Amino acid sequence: MKFLYADVMNFEQNGDDLSLTARFTKQAQDFDDLQNEMAGREVGRISRFLTGDEHGPMAAEKRRAKWNATLTNLQIMMNDLEYAQLYRDTETKLRETQSTLDSALERVQHMKIGAEAALSETLEHAARLPDGRRVFKDQVDQVLFENGDQVDADLAATVVWNGSEPGYEEMRAQSDAVNDLIVLEADIYTGQAEIGDMQERMADENDPVTEEQMPEFQERSNEIGADVTSKLQAYTNSTPVNTAAPFSAPEIIEIPTL
Repeated sequence: MKFLYADVMNFEQNGDDLSLTARFTKQAQDFDDLQNEMAGREVGRISRFLTGDEHGPMAAEKRRAKWNATLTNLQIMMNDLEYAQLYRDTETKLRETQSTLDSALERVQHMKIGAEAALSETLEHAARLPDGRRVFKDQVDQVLFENGDQVDADLAATVVWNGSEPGYEEMRAQSDAVNDLIVLEADIYTGQAEIGDMQERMADENDPVTEEQMPEFQERSNEIGADVTSKLQAYTNSTPVNTAAPFSAPEIIEIPTL
């Protein structure tokens, strides 16, 4: 299982750099300008590529082939306006879902810290046997170990109770809350890795993603974001207030759709 996506390509080196799609748009314009210059068409812009007798239709095909050889396959595909728009939409969708997962992960980790602190405090105040093992009374006054096994009656009789010990149900709910958050955290990591793989696939300039694949990427991106949001909402709704330390409740994040 992959838990990191930080190795996904970052196309903005600094504030002056062009984004990937903006760079492709500029290169597409350059390509169009070159075609017009080779064909001798006047488009109202200053000639930038050809000089002197290089203008005109002479040897146009040869020059066009030479130019194509300098472009990546993805750059060539971006000359198709419909493909370029779908590419930008998909790129945006993946970025938005990754951001949603980042926010969800931050919330889950925040809640996990609180849940772990609450459980630790409960265990600290639990009753103990003479050998140090923790024991708890349930709602019908059975004496149980942490794992739910019943303590032998003679052994249970050695426990000195002061009446302030946490009950078994309280401890169990706090332990379950911690475990649920660990599982949810792992689900988010998995989703981040899958989105990261799609982003990396989108960035492959030599083997461009197809028009058929991009709607699939968008749909899967929506599924991943919605699944995490749903699980986070379900956890928040089902978890009693006293199972976690008093941290703020998670913000439920809307999954944007295109």
